[in-house]
Amino acid sequence: MERTSAVAEPVGDSSHHTPLRSILSAISDEFRELGRFADRFQLTLSPAIHRMALDQACHRDIQSLDLLSQRLIALSSYILEIVEILPEDLRLDSRQALASIPLSELQYRLKGAPVPENPEHVSGDLELF
Repeated sequence: MERTSAVAEPVGDSSHHTPLRSILSAISDEFRELGRFADRFQLTLSPAIHRMALDQACHRDIQSLDLLSQRLIALSSYILEIVEILPEDLRLDSRQALASIPLSELQYRLKGAPVPENPEHVSGDLELF
């Protein structure tokens, strides 16, 4: 059973179609990694966060950081549960959706392709200033 996407393709041409389970698993991995990143961020900033937590104006924002981490990890688990119940033969062409993502490393990870080794040609890198 193959679903079509918004990108028109000749009948029978499914060379650009990816299993939906693979796409959702990659999204789940991103959510999980972002949740872990938020957790690490909290630990790194914990001394400053503790001081800020005493300030009522900042208290809600600090709690939101923890909630962000929890929600991202929960979304990851939710998507993985959906992946398990999806038929393996569902496929779609996600090129148009991937084109809307401005971070090229994220695009590569979502389509399951290795990130190029030449980092100066990869957009979306973390820039410290």
